[in-house]
Formats: sequence, C-alpha cells, structure tokens
Amino acid sequence: MWAVVPSKQFGVAKRRLAALLSEAERVFLAEVMLNDVLSTLHACSQVNGIIVVSKEPAARRLAERYGATFVLEVQSDLSLAVTQGGAHAAALGAKELLIVPGDVPLVTVQEIEQLICLHGQGRGLTLVPDRSYTGTNGLIVSPINLISFSYGVDSFNLHAEAARAVGSRVQLLELDKLSLDIDTPEDVRALMTYEQTSMTLDYLDEINVVSRLPGRHNVSHVAAG
Repeated sequence: MWAVVPSKQFGVAKRRLAALLSEAERVFLAEVMLNDVLSTLHACSQVNGIIVVSKEPAARRLAERYGATFVLEVQSDLSLAVTQGGAHAAALGAKELLIVPGDVPLVTVQEIEQLICLHGQGRGLTLVPDRSYTGTNGLIVSPINLISFSYGVDSFNLHAEAARAVGSRVQLLELDKLSLDIDTPEDVRALMTYEQTSMTLDYLDEINVVSRLPGRHNVSHVAAG
C-alpha cells in the first residue's frame, strides 16, 4: 500500500487559526502536524511507500527524514495534488492508494492498519469522514484511477457518490483520531483533550495554547508521560 500525503505551503496554511496563533506559530504547527502524520505512516508495516506532494521546502525535508518520495506540487489545489501523487505512485507500480492529509496529528498506526484491513482486496473505495461527516480525512481507493478526487466542500459524499456511479463498493470507517483535522480553534480545543505522545501536542503545550482558548476552563490536558 502506497500513501499520499498532500501538504499546503506552511505559510498559507491554517489561516482560520489566526485569532489563536501568530503566523510564525501557524507555520510551525503545520510542520509538526505533518511530522506526526509522516512518523505514523513510516511506522506502519503495511505502508510500503509514502509520497508527499507539496510546494513547501520544509515538507521536502520532512519527506527525506522519513524516507518518503517528495513530489513538487504543480498547482495549489488539493484534489490535483492527490491526483498528482496517485499518478506518481502508479508509475512506481502501486495498484491502490491510501490518502491521509497532513493535518491529522493524532492518527495512529493502529487506525491506519484498521483502515487497510477493512478495505481488503479488490475494486473499491473506503472512506474515513471528518467529525462533521462532510470532509474526507482518510481514503483508500483501488484501482488508483477508480474515481476523480473531489476534495473541498462535501468531499465525503462526493467521493462516495463517484464510486457508486461506477458500480464500486463503498465502505465507511469511523476513526476517532483520524477524524480530527486541525483547522479551527474548536478543533484545537478537541485536540487538547487527548493524552498522547505527539510533537503537535508538545508544541501546543509549550506555547500554552489552552490559555488562549475561549472558555478555556472547559479544557484540560495532561501530557503523556
């Protein structure tokens, strides 16, 4: 199984966190989240290769750290970046594709293995929704060109409908940590309720982000020992 991880340039990522984090903090947050995702994929024995698609120089360095292939993003569009990564994987002999975004820092090896196990063999699409059931936080597709990717508004339903339209099986898997992508202060609030070894959690603890959250008395976080 080959994995594709698309990543925006860190300087333009996470703008919805501007009320909570400075620009420099958002840049570093994007970097440590991508690091957490790549670390998990690298540790998963069922992932044979990783492709990072980005224009971000720091993402290239992270890809090199984890033995991943870096593909320079041609156009700043998530669906096109995933398509570009899929084409590169196919050229390397991949028959199926796992797609994980770079902003799901809590994803675990166990969750990735669950997703791969459920997908199984043969033609099909397996989806992990975000917490609102509108976005796609995890996806396995086989063959790689089964559908056109439609990331953005309502991508979860668009991907499912595209697979059904070509007569393919569609499977859904709810995964607690993979479902949490970090885009808004409320996502950060949810993130800080977890106890887990993570560069992202360590960084947000270091800058005491909990003290900046509205209604912070409702949030508690104990760092994993």
